[in-house]
Amino acid sequence: MDIADHVKNISAKHEGGMLEIEKHRDHPSDILDYFIPKKEIVAQDLMDKLMINYLDKHDALNRTAEALTRRGLSFIAAQNLHKA
Repeated sequence: MDIADHVKNISAKHEGGMLEIEKHRDHPSDILDYFIPKKEIVAQDLMDKLMINYLDKHDALNRTAEALTRRGLSFIAAQNLHKA
C-alpha cells in the first residue's frame, strides 16, 4: 500500500488468505496445492479444505481492493491473465 500511489502498473497476486486467519486453518494455503492431482485430493479428503483456502484468497483480494479504494486509488482486474 505504501508504494501503490507512485509505482506505475503495480500488481498484486494473492496466493493465500490473511495470515492471522491462515495460521488457524487445518490446511493453510500452499502454492504447491495447485499441483496436487485430483485423485490425491479425493483420497486425502482435501476438497473442503482447498475450497476454504480458495475463499480466503478471494477475501484477501477484496480487502486489497477495499484498501486501495479507501486511499483514493483506482485499479483494474487482470481479466485476461488466465486465458484458457
